[in-house]
Amino acid sequence: MEQEELTTGYIFDIQGFSVHDGPGCRTLIFFKGCSLECAWCSNPEGISFYPEPLYRNSKCTLDEHCINACKHGAISIAKNETCDHLNFRRDICAKCNTYDCASACCSDALKIGGYKVSVDDLYNRIHRDRQYWGEGGGITLTGGEPFAQPEFAFNFLKHCYEAYIHTAVETCGNVAWSHYKKALPYIDWIFFDLKTLDESRGDLLTYSRSPSARPHDLLSASPPDRLSGYTPISNILENARRIAQEFPGRLIFRLPVIPGFNDDAENINNTASFIRSTGRKEVNLLPLHHLGREKYNLLDKQYYTNNFNIPANGNLENIAQQFKSLGITCYIGSETPF
Repeated sequence: MEQEELTTGYIFDIQGFSVHDGPGCRTLIFFKGCSLECAWCSNPEGISFYPEPLYRNSKCTLDEHCINACKHGAISIAKNETCDHLNFRRDICAKCNTYDCASACCSDALKIGGYKVSVDDLYNRIHRDRQYWGEGGGITLTGGEPFAQPEFAFNFLKHCYEAYIHTAVETCGNVAWSHYKKALPYIDWIFFDLKTLDESRGDLLTYSRSPSARPHDLLSASPPDRLSGYTPISNILENARRIAQEFPGRLIFRLPVIPGFNDDAENINNTASFIRSTGRKEVNLLPLHHLGREKYNLLDKQYYTNNFNIPANGNLENIAQQFKSLGITCYIGSETPF
């Protein structure tokens, strides 16, 4: 493994003053790359492993400056009946490291989502926030899937932990166990997603890349036909069991509540039974929202979740009561007590 892979990685955002993703006030670091592509994802710019064009057609003047600047011939003008727009060969864009197209854009229509950063530079950036965290605050790795870049995540977590910074991670669970194992001693808090326990439901709504694949093996920005994918629920559940057994810190499972997909009594009962079997007793309900919908247009992606309604408060309360009746402490949205 090259030294650069150990000490550098790709992120797409840093967000300060968060109070919903771990104790205290926190700085969130959004990692690029995920081994799942969930239909309801609110951060679609975190799915691809590499920086990619974010294109806002409404601002584009079609002056072709970006086309002329691109050395790889990855941009063209697509003509249709409604309006002309730029078309990107995103498989080629994923291999670019100069991003001349965005630099040439004069109308602010084209930006690059994500950038490469070293462990040291990232640490220096978040260290500036330390005075604002207060008691118990720190950093939270999210994304994307932080452990899809395992060496970068491990080295950054270790650096922070050894500097007495509280560390938290949000994970989808679909990575190789080895990606978690050596990082666990440097994590204080884990949020672990349990989207569904039913393999057939996962087939329809998530596309899975290999959990052990490395970022440079995953250059394609778009997966194959979503309906032909599969989600290795068994891999996710096995990781959840092992983390629950080996991780001494606080582990809170999270259930994104998607009406009509995973909010039925059977799935809630199965999820509660699984959580009990791990020896842990906490779940956090995250109600579906559509706040990330407009980002899909910037990425030439289809938004698959329009047909799902935002869950009503009464529905969330009923789910919470069902969990509680089954011996699981349940928090709704940002109500998790830190």
